[in-house]
Amino acid sequence: MGQLATQAQNAQMQPMNPQQNMKSLLERSWPRIAAVIGNNLSPQRLYQMYVSTINREPQLANCSVESVLSCFMKCAALGLEPSNVDGLGRAYILPYGNKNYRTGQKEATLIIGYKGMIDLARRSGQIRDISARAVHECDEFTYSYGLNEDLRHVPCAKPGKLTHVYMIANFKDGGHYFQVMNADEIEAAAKRSPSYGKAVSPWKSDYEAMAKKTVIRRAFPYLPVSVEARDAAASDDQTPDYSDVFRPLPTVTADDSPVDASVDEPEEPEQSQPEAQPEVSPVEAKRAEAIARFQRLGVTDEQEALQTVAKITGMASESFADLSEAELDKVLGELKASVKEGK
Repeated sequence: MGQLATQAQNAQMQPMNPQQNMKSLLERSWPRIAAVIGNNLSPQRLYQMYVSTINREPQLANCSVESVLSCFMKCAALGLEPSNVDGLGRAYILPYGNKNYRTGQKEATLIIGYKGMIDLARRSGQIRDISARAVHECDEFTYSYGLNEDLRHVPCAKPGKLTHVYMIANFKDGGHYFQVMNADEIEAAAKRSPSYGKAVSPWKSDYEAMAKKTVIRRAFPYLPVSVEARDAAASDDQTPDYSDVFRPLPTVTADDSPVDASVDEPEEPEQSQPEAQPEVSPVEAKRAEAIARFQRLGVTDEQEALQTVAKITGMASESFADLSEAELDKVLGELKASVKEGK
């Protein structure tokens, strides 16, 4: 059996690498993904971000592609670019080793950064400005709550150990709100984070920024922020759940007739039906068709076939598994045209 024939026979059995899994997931679920993120990102941009992210954080390649894509979708829905991509610290997608109890796979976790929290708070249109500051030993720092609230902070020239963080929000109507956390409260909040103590953690690399983020997040229930911002703060340090988006769509009958959902009494079993075969995705079906068409043309060597593919698409590929659906469509179109013209 030729090389291409073997590949066609075993195509469904060969495990795909993370990049191929992501490409396949985007192709089969894009309409529902787009419904979540709107026009913020194209599938090509999402794929590029994924590749860039796992290059920066190789451990993310061990996480399920669904969990990593869910984190990207949440970022896109919130309008926050992950720091893994732009390095600005508005959001982080990190591998913590927590596992999905159903699949046993590791899952990625989304953490909203200090700058991301500020971005979300400002979008309400009711906050004139919002900021957070760190207080260190040797700083002059006093504050009081009550009817005559007051906060005074004069940083010293040579800051020492972190003692407090605080946030101040000034509202457009002239009011304000501030909140203070001391070092013990900051450390207690850090220890509740799934990332605390991990080798890769913003609490390890950006402790002060995460402390500022924490005091802003703690203040969110008292600020005039949007429901979207409150939900984002509540879901911080978690894996977003978009499992419904990735579920296969139910098959539709050929004549598009409505499906009868009523439950009837069980009838006597009819003759046994052949066991249902696993559903094949459109891109996998096109890949198998392209391989079969090359075989019918007498081309059984994969590399020889890929040379022809490169001439058609203008791009070299190491394997048929690397071809996108658009590239497969172009190849199939050329092969069909060649047969008609007798080439």
